[in-house]
Amino acid sequence: SRCGEILKKLSMVPLKRDDFFENVRLEDLLNEITNSFKEISNKNFSIRSENNKYNPTVKRKAELTYGLRNFIGNASKFSKSLVEIILESSNKMTQIKVCDDGPGFSEDIINFLGEPYIHSKDQTIDSKSGLGLGIFIGKTLLERMKANVEFGKCPKTNGAMVTIQWQTDNLLSI
Repeated sequence: SRCGEILKKLSMVPLKRDDFFENVRLEDLLNEITNSFKEISNKNFSIRSENNKYNPTVKRKAELTYGLRNFIGNASKFSKSLVEIILESSNKMTQIKVCDDGPGFSEDIINFLGEPYIHSKDQTIDSKSGLGLGIFIGKTLLERMKANVEFGKCPKTNGAMVTIQWQTDNLLSI
């Protein structure tokens, strides 16, 4: 009963927002997310940002964090040992590529990624994957934040690659 009262009071009083905690550099957000996976995984996570000329400060929104976590988490699950995140930004375009050294996206599903309830004919991939709902939700959330999400093959490792791209002005306005 007491817990119910506390939860009710918390839900009725909006949290005070603090710009210091609400705003975050995109590279720092990516570091926070990958650090959370390093605690539970023995995979090697690498963030490269050589072409991160603008390094935008973004609002710390659940949609952005969840979408990025989803794709980084999937890369961790399917990778053999390496997850590489590449951040590039300019005043025009901001792009994040999440690459892994796993089996990559199966040819039978790559054109359907982002739709719910899909299965691969490849048993190795299908045994580690669900119904595609995480990708569907992550993609949908990021697209609602004006991102373009594409799926492909990582040229360096031949694993999976997810490319998330915004016009920088759109990313800053959300």
